[in-house]
Amino acid sequence: MINEIDVFAPSELAGIRLNNRILRAATDEGLADESGNPTEKLIKLYETLAKGGVGGIITGYMSVSKDGESMMPGMTMIESDERITRLAEVVSRVHEMKTPIICQIAHCGRNGIAGKDFNVNRISEETIERVINDFVCAAIRAEKAGFDGVEIHLAHGYFLSEILSPHTNKRKDKWGGSTEKRVRIVKEILMKIRSKLPDYPILVKVNGNEIYKDGIHTEESVQISRLLEKCGVDAIEVSCGIDWKQMGPARGKVPVEMIMHDYPGIKNLPKPVKTLLKPFVPMMMEEASVDRKYNVPAAKKIKESVGIQVIVIGGIHDLEDIESTINEDGIDFVSMSRPLILEPGLINKFKQQTEQKAKCLSCNYCLIGLYNAPVRCYYGKVPK
Repeated sequence: MINEIDVFAPSELAGIRLNNRILRAATDEGLADESGNPTEKLIKLYETLAKGGVGGIITGYMSVSKDGESMMPGMTMIESDERITRLAEVVSRVHEMKTPIICQIAHCGRNGIAGKDFNVNRISEETIERVINDFVCAAIRAEKAGFDGVEIHLAHGYFLSEILSPHTNKRKDKWGGSTEKRVRIVKEILMKIRSKLPDYPILVKVNGNEIYKDGIHTEESVQISRLLEKCGVDAIEVSCGIDWKQMGPARGKVPVEMIMHDYPGIKNLPKPVKTLLKPFVPMMMEEASVDRKYNVPAAKKIKESVGIQVIVIGGIHDLEDIESTINEDGIDFVSMSRPLILEPGLINKFKQQTEQKAKCLSCNYCLIGLYNAPVRCYYGKVPK
């Protein structure tokens, strides 16, 4: 009989010593200042998560370039060497809490401030080469700042996600077409990082599926994961979704009331127009049911096909799901986002057996609130 893994025991991810097998997943905190530097509030948030018992922290996405910045306010930037000193302070404070911290780097593409100017099918090869260099330089900055590793964001419809996806990438050159061609940009990023940082832990976050018929399905995600492993990736985090189809990477009800209150382009409409629009919002965003462990099937197939560690996020809200994901499904680690917004001390509660299930409602109000304010839990109530 195989001994069960204690999910609360220390473990290693890509050579990074973790306090346990439960990671805080990258979450858009919205807590950088107007210039893109992390604020004291962001550091305090990370300290609170560390005190709360997470095995390690993956930061919210940091932009590798000015044109890669999010439309959401408060995105942390890592596009310049000038950022290193302040980011090193973040790392130092988290390390004082005996908790590792991994830096997630991203380019938001057309879903960021660049908008339609960053359409993957129209940007030049010169721009693609520049973005490759931006990611490499960002990884080097993360290492210099002392982050324990770097995670490259390849999911959720951001720039690299759109390049990888046949749903969005219709290019006819070397950057589009076959799976291998669509992976080329990530391959070049990884190889160039490896040439500069041969031993630095590199993670990637991928979509296990994209919902769209012509998007990435699990079978192709497995193929992509194998290619990334060959390029030197140390671990893969499995998520899902692009754009707002079926709530993107999240699950649960469409937060209609919050959209009416906070969503750009809607919040300032005249009340009669809002009244007419409101019934159609759930249809436009395609509500998805709250399924438990909804990315685990894809993560299992990826885990069975690669020789590196796999992390899974999505629909994991209670201790039973954490333990079954690791001990029955064979996934190495789990990561959590929204449950830790409401309860940053949740992992300690699980460990101390004072709580078995997260209080998160999956109301998704937090996703909409980010358009106007730093991340917080609204618990299904529109702010007054």
